[in-house]
Amino acid sequence: MRYRDMKKYFLIGLFIVFAAFTNVAKAQIFLGEAFVGLNICQVDGDQMMGYFKKGINAGVGVIAPVWQKRNFSLELSMEVLYNQKGAKQSRKYFDGRTDPFTGIEITGEYNLTLSYGEVPIMVYFTDKHVVSAGVGVSYARLMGVKEYEHGLRTSVTATSGDYDQNEFNILADVKLRVYKRWKLGVRYSYSLNTIRTREYHDIDGNSLGIFNQHNNLFTFRVTYVFNEKPENMQREEYRYTGDNPKYHDKAVERQYKKMKRKQEREAKKAAKNN
Repeated sequence: MRYRDMKKYFLIGLFIVFAAFTNVAKAQIFLGEAFVGLNICQVDGDQMMGYFKKGINAGVGVIAPVWQKRNFSLELSMEVLYNQKGAKQSRKYFDGRTDPFTGIEITGEYNLTLSYGEVPIMVYFTDKHVVSAGVGVSYARLMGVKEYEHGLRTSVTATSGDYDQNEFNILADVKLRVYKRWKLGVRYSYSLNTIRTREYHDIDGNSLGIFNQHNNLFTFRVTYVFNEKPENMQREEYRYTGDNPKYHDKAVERQYKKMKRKQEREAKKAAKNN
């Protein structure tokens, strides 16, 4: 399948899933979510170290609550993502040496962008509707490849056979509610299968060996949850409802402690002034 076709089908699927998630979210059985974030990436096995490559992480998802007891809950989620991965290295060599076979100047520069359509499935444990920790797996399909070596683009494409077009990942994720329906999260992802096998050589052309490569990345992203119930945006002890004395008692106790701390501060300040 050509890259344009894959991109078209991915965008159509993204629109359908987003529309479906928005509709089911209105029923309050499922919750929809949208997110955008930044990937910090490297490729293990490419003879370069460091998370220097940046990429886009964006998409939509659906959350299905499966268990809840008091302030704790267990949820399943499925996402549809556009996910950029890869690796990057700045220029290393400045002596003007050239490759004896191609005549290209050897600079050591490298820039790899791998574009995926990805579907993660996650299990989250949430505490007090504030902090969520989750683990999961994902399937990703390679949509595009841009690779530059020594400042020049290579002939590698998504369908040239250099890269495995199918990728399976293991994921770990933490999310924190920061304001109402807005959350900040950090995710770690690692590819379980080999995305490419390649032989590397040193600057003199000597073989360094054959290496299996894996995507390795952290994602920092912002999430917005659609149609979430207002009572889920607050910790239980901070809620107030006239129909439940338990909430009222906790609210009164919290206000009393706050007032007592204020009085103690004022008393210390007055004693210091005297």
